[in-house]
Amino acid sequence: MFDIGFWELTVIAVIGLIVLGPERLPVVARTLGTWVGRAKGYVRGLTSELEREVNVDDIRSEVCRTRERIEAGTRDTVDSVREVDPREANRAPRYTQVPPPADTADEAATVEADSANPVADAAAAQTSAQEATVDRANDNERNA
Repeated sequence: MFDIGFWELTVIAVIGLIVLGPERLPVVARTLGTWVGRAKGYVRGLTSELEREVNVDDIRSEVCRTRERIEAGTRDTVDSVREVDPREANRAPRYTQVPPPADTADEAATVEADSANPVADAAAAQTSAQEATVDRANDNERNA
């Protein structure tokens, strides 16, 4: 930033000695040294904080790129399975993009209900129907 050499520092020291005198010059030099040290510490802390933020951004972008590659590979695999055996296309659930994590439990329930899997829904309906049949049979036995 500043290009101050030996001769410039010597001139500043001589002027300071003449203006301030030999009694106050060491006190002023100590005070200036303290301020410069604090300023350097502040700049060092700010620099390290900025470097950490940049590293966090790099990690986030790497995670996003990796996630996109995994999703693309999954889509390709599902598509190739469907091409090999068309009967599997009806049984295998379609690939859906994973929704982002919800902030609250209410949002999680809404997202879960919105992105329902048809195969899982059919299995749940069948299980519910079986449970209802068992409940009716138990009621009939109690009433008999």
